Amino acid sequence: MAKQTGIISFTGKLGNLIGYRRNGQYYLRTMPGTVRQTAATRHASRDFGIASRKGKLVRQAVTPHLDISRDGSLVNRLNKTLISAGKSQLQMLNGFRFNRHAGVENFFCQQPVMSPAGVVTIPAQTLRPEGTATHLEVKVIAVRVSFLERRITGSRTASVMIGMDTRFTDIELDVALPGKGTLLVIVQVRSFNGPLATANRRFVAADILAVVPPAVKKQRVTVIPDVKKVPRYKEARGKKYNTTLCTPHTVLLHQRE
Repeated sequence: MAKQTGIISFTGKLGNLIGYRRNGQYYLRTMPGTVRQTAATRHASRDFGIASRKGKLVRQAVTPHLDISRDGSLVNRLNKTLISAGKSQLQMLNGFRFNRHAGVENFFCQQPVMSPAGVVTIPAQTLRPEGTATHLEVKVIAVRVSFLERRITGSRTASVMIGMDTRFTDIELDVALPGKGTLLVIVQVRSFNGPLATANRRFVAADILAVVPPAVKKQRVTVIPDVKKVPRYKEARGKKYNTTLCTPHTVLLHQRE
């Protein structure tokens, strides 16, 4: 590797050179003539590409509704979780933090739960004191993402303010969101001191509460089997056989929306 010593430094590709930065210094390296991949590296590259596309869709669906500062590690953390989840284990996103410095469990002893009807309930409990906070804002975000069609199919939010000096009874927030695609439900909690939101990142959280896979749509298909030969008492060229068509039958194909 060579160090960039000129007045103007750059990162990225320039001809057959690649500029990059490490520990505050700028360096150069040449592009390799050929790139050799094994079956394992091709498989890892494909998985990373799939996870990256899914992660981008999740971020595009959720982050416009969040009221927290951007976490610089979000992209890598989300992609890593999606790679581990694979194609059919998206429930592994449950509990994922959009703010890595704090979680919803920091605010509530009894965690929010979601009913099958799409109602998020926070049970009655004694709230934990959060610095100089006078209120807590709870915001529930529901989004639907069709990974098959690579698009966001819907979103809905509901929020409530909770006073820290009042007795907290359970609350319910309805975020039912029918439609196509995977349903993601996120709970965001922010501390307020009077009318102002606390800027400290340790007093704000946004976690994925639930991941609901898309509904399975059943489709009936009629299948006609191949011709089969069955024995019959009829001789031809010294052998007993006859050709008979089997009866067509119907099967169910399961396809996710």
